[in-house]
Amino acid sequence: MQEERERGRIIGLRKRRIETAAWAATFIPLLAEARLELPEYAGRGEPSRQAYANWLNHTSRSVPSRNKGSWTSESVGRLFDIHIGLIDEAEQEFDIAIAIIQFKWKHADAETRKALANEEARVREDRARDINDAYRLSAHLRGRIYADQAIPARLQIVSSMRKKRSQQKDQPVEVQLSLL
Repeated sequence: MQEERERGRIIGLRKRRIETAAWAATFIPLLAEARLELPEYAGRGEPSRQAYANWLNHTSRSVPSRNKGSWTSESVGRLFDIHIGLIDEAEQEFDIAIAIIQFKWKHADAETRKALANEEARVREDRARDINDAYRLSAHLRGRIYADQAIPARLQIVSSMRKKRSQQKDQPVEVQLSLL
């Protein structure tokens, strides 16, 4: 029962992430058009966020923001930084999936553990793809090109299945002495 509930959470997170990415992707051609019409800001190679907001709010376009209001420089900034939320939701999906795998691992026989190791590898590949997709979307919104990259070491999570095997019990224990 718990596994079904957790898998339902994954489905909900994934659905929301995909809908948000689809909504943001609709702005790629609009922002490309805006870049052609708007002047550069302070030598940055692109217009200011306020210029984008004014362009999107112009009466001939009148593109509503996510909350159906007018655009501000902050809402344009959130659109450009959409990858942060998308990666966060991908990480939540990943954490839930790994928790399910770890729970099953405790009660699994050898053959089931092989299947769980394969499932973990698939979940990790999905996570890497989702992170690259989020960065790619953000780059396209800014009019830049993004090439897929390996996930940085700081985001790599060591498998719990492999972590248990690599722990050594013979390591010395550090003791802090008090002179008081």
